[in-house]
Amino acid sequence: MIRLVAGLFLLIGGVAQAQIPPEIEARLPPPYFRVYVVAVCAAAEEVSEDCMAEGLRHGAYALSEMYLRAYRGQLVWNSLRLRFPYGWAQASQTRFLQDLEKRAIALATDQIGRDIAARMLPEQAAVFASRIERWRTDALMEAATGDNWSHGWSEYRHDFAPVHVTRQLTRAELRS
Repeated sequence: MIRLVAGLFLLIGGVAQAQIPPEIEARLPPPYFRVYVVAVCAAAEEVSEDCMAEGLRHGAYALSEMYLRAYRGQLVWNSLRLRFPYGWAQASQTRFLQDLEKRAIALATDQIGRDIAARMLPEQAAVFASRIERWRTDALMEAATGDNWSHGWSEYRHDFAPVHVTRQLTRAELRS
């Protein structure tokens, strides 16, 4: 799970060296599973436009990486979680999520286009270009509705599950 936390200053990483009880270890994700917490804003009172722009950049990159993994036929095992500072208006959260998703789609579209151009003949690339455009159009429509996110409005938390990524790309016939 990739987590973007705007409003809390946390950084979790590394490998624990302590002995983990077997009953807890059995519930842990596999060793290749990583948790990323990106600290953006140190405190809710200090939420600035620069802070949120940085969060938007990190979140869009993380989501675009999910799209690229799915496109390449790799397992998309992570999800993206965003947490907003308490007190943020629902409309502001919704707008941020839509902007993030739009940026992620643009990043992924550019990279997929470059990948296709590099490995295919121009005639084949033209077929895939129309598929990319269809996916981009559909994904942007879904981004506008906010349906790809599960919302925890009372907790100011939103999750983007990998199933949405693979469903979109499979529907557009873009998975490798």
